[in-house]
Amino acid sequence: MKNKIAFTTLCLIFIFYSTVSAYGEIPNHLFSSKTVSFKGVDNKWEVLHEMTLVGTDILYQTTIKYKGKYDKDLVKSKSHYLINYNHGTIGGETFLLNKSGEFHGKKRECGGCEFINKEKEVYIEIYWKDKINNVVLRKVDKQNK
Repeated sequence: MKNKIAFTTLCLIFIFYSTVSAYGEIPNHLFSSKTVSFKGVDNKWEVLHEMTLVGTDILYQTTIKYKGKYDKDLVKSKSHYLINYNHGTIGGETFLLNKSGEFHGKKRECGGCEFINKEKEVYIEIYWKDKINNVVLRKVDKQNK
């Protein structure tokens, strides 16, 4: 019986040790997060897009501000945005501006996309009132946010 317990313990230690050795980086990522931010403006829009890597989950959040004059039709009608980069699409959603002409998106899970911390810029397409604006969003340092 003692030999069986010792053998089982040894096997469990071996399995645990090999799992920890092979995946040693995972515990560090489970308790920390990385964030990358992109910011851009054009004559109508100001945009901030942030991606956060938490463990293996990727979350994104987008803030959009309309820079033009107050437009009650724009505040009442839904608009849509789509964020792209050189290798694919990150995400997008339908949004409605508040009375200040702003949209503050909630953190959303980015299913199937990659964490783009190596990209220098991404692109947002904003579809609004039968128009499309394309804005280049450049990566920002934490200090320049």
